[in-house]
Amino acid sequence: MGRLFSYLNIVTCYLLLIFGTVVQEHIGDVILEPEFTEPIPNVTVAIGHDAAIPCVVENLGFYRVAWLRVESKTILTIHHHVITRNYRVNLDYSDHITWILQIKNVQESDRGFYMCQINTVPMKSQTGYLDVVVPPMIIDRESSSDELVREGFNITLSCRAKGYPTPTVTWRREDGQPISAGNWQNKKNLGKTYEGMELSIRRVSRLHMGAFLCVASNGVQPSISKRILLQVHFPPMIWIPNQLVGSPIGGNVQIDCHTEAFPASINYWTKKKGEMIVDSQKYTVKKEEETYRVHMILIINNVEPEDFGLFHCFAKNSLGSTEGTIRLYEIHVSPLEHASTSRIGDEEDLRKQTDRNQDISARETAKRLQGGNFIWPNESETKEQGTIVSPNPQNFPDDRWLFLAIMFFGYDKNPCNLKVLFCG
Repeated sequence: MGRLFSYLNIVTCYLLLIFGTVVQEHIGDVILEPEFTEPIPNVTVAIGHDAAIPCVVENLGFYRVAWLRVESKTILTIHHHVITRNYRVNLDYSDHITWILQIKNVQESDRGFYMCQINTVPMKSQTGYLDVVVPPMIIDRESSSDELVREGFNITLSCRAKGYPTPTVTWRREDGQPISAGNWQNKKNLGKTYEGMELSIRRVSRLHMGAFLCVASNGVQPSISKRILLQVHFPPMIWIPNQLVGSPIGGNVQIDCHTEAFPASINYWTKKKGEMIVDSQKYTVKKEEETYRVHMILIINNVEPEDFGLFHCFAKNSLGSTEGTIRLYEIHVSPLEHASTSRIGDEEDLRKQTDRNQDISARETAKRLQGGNFIWPNESETKEQGTIVSPNPQNFPDDRWLFLAIMFFGYDKNPCNLKVLFCG
């Protein structure tokens, strides 16, 4: 009987040991409180995309995790349940360790702080920030459209943009040329780009004409641009590279006029009696256009005696009109020389002919004295001067008298040394 009792004691001890271990383990679970194992990261997402904010908790036990919006103190989720009525908010959880707050199609109103909270006593929480970035957008109603301005006036081009972060606006010309902040006289250039929502141009000139691009960017793709076309109105201007052109009878000769005008001008040629010249077997009329510039070309085929004299080039638009005059004179060619088109060239070309015989050299010299190149060094200056220089044909003697004068007095490149013939 005593032995039986002894066995019962042993069994009881073992049972108490086992039960005590289980109880101790359970008590140990109760004592271990939940902890955050890593901080909540700040999340940046572009508008319209989905955001995910994680919260990692260990030893959660019978405690609960909740997500809240800090600014509004709105409860979004509690444990497995979504409390908010915002259909874009959802919860993803895994093994009661990682609790991910999901927000679909993020809007700017979602930007702010979010709190992950554990209902311990006292409460434990962590906070993360959701940053919503917005790509740039140009506000058309507050920005310039295509602009039209008279030459010499001031103008300001505007390009207003919004986005988050605040976008930077950069201006550049579509043709890649530098942007001129001042007028074309002081040539004050800002380089190929200019930063700012407004681009101011003082004393606009025709050189400013063209397309300007304002590009808004803030590091969020995509960047956006707006094209603004600047048109500058000015009356026609003509400049003539050679106002005196010589040709032998039977040759072909080309005369040229260069015009600048906007709106585009009507350009045409007339003969000395005012007859308009049209493209025909006798005349070849061509033009080369580049923005506001036009190169007028008239080719006179098979020159005849009645062709010698004055030719006029005209340019007209709604702001005004102007004309230029070119005198075509006869070159007497010796039998040794082939009949060909001859134009007054530069001094270098004439120097190369000094090894010819005396008669030919004298005649070429006569051509040089009767004309020459008239070229403004800067086409922009013609706008400021606004004058067309046309020689009076009566100021030039017949080339036969000029030839005799050169034979007797010699030639030193100064026509006024021949005082009787030229300077009175």
